[in-house]
Amino acid sequence: MSFKVWIKSKAADRVLSPLRKELIELVEENATLLEVGCGTGDLLFKSAHKISSGYGVDVDQEMIGFAELKRKATNLNHLSFECNDALKMAPRQFDIATSTLCLHELPKQKACDLLKMMIDSSNMVLVADYTEAKSTLGKISIEFDELISGHYRNYKNYRRFGEIPSYAEEVGAIVKQEIKSAIDGISIWRIGSKVMP
Repeated sequence: MSFKVWIKSKAADRVLSPLRKELIELVEENATLLEVGCGTGDLLFKSAHKISSGYGVDVDQEMIGFAELKRKATNLNHLSFECNDALKMAPRQFDIATSTLCLHELPKQKACDLLKMMIDSSNMVLVADYTEAKSTLGKISIEFDELISGHYRNYKNYRRFGEIPSYAEEVGAIVKQEIKSAIDGISIWRIGSKVMP
């Protein structure tokens, strides 16, 4: 296991555990679930008892390799993982499409294209991503994480452009609900298509 995968599976996934629980509460029983930027597949593994199928896609081969080994070891055959750009995967329909702390890492156009794809391929979109932290520690932690992660410029642009609500507006969608996570500086946005008159 590479150091990057070890850090993700042993540290980041544990820190994000409260957020995963909040997302799973929003997932309907027996739903089909797409996770864009699934990383180690942690959300899909934690929701496996509740969903009828889960499909994780990520561009990082090491993360997908880890997820696939864990899937085989746990015999969760209703989950599947693909190393691919989500915009290049074969079109499919899901009940729910989700991403966690993924869209802020990308240039705005790519993030908007992914959000549009998620909206078009599902009945409900749940995006968990950064927003304004209330505490000084939360603000410093997010800034530091983004500095060492290598996508600080995209993160700063994400904040400047208005975060997920502005991305939703950009692709002709609407934020139906914002839920503040127990983790300071993260929100979950429930997004859908605008109802045409």
